[in-house]
Amino acid sequence: MASSAFRLQPYGNRHGGSGVRAWAITGDTLSVEFVDGAVYDYRRQDVGLRLFAAACAAARAGRGLSSCISRHLRERYAARHDDRTAWATHCRHAPAPTKRRR
Repeated sequence: MASSAFRLQPYGNRHGGSGVRAWAITGDTLSVEFVDGAVYDYRRQDVGLRLFAAACAAARAGRGLSSCISRHLRERYAARHDDRTAWATHCRHAPAPTKRRR
């Protein structure tokens, strides 16, 4: 069983009909599970701070995430995993994020 650090939270889907099933924010990465079972990782450095913050806010609010991804993030994902098991395995074996120097 995956650690709680590697769990996706059910998406609120407040307006119904979303293509998003679940999400997780881990550091500078937003992971999104779609209804087809695939999990995509969107990193702040790849999509930019403004869009990353908007996508995270939409995930937390439970509305607008699918639209945000389809309109702005599209193919800017850092990784695609076939399912949540593959995603959790990747998370467990990924190197720990390094602290950014300012």
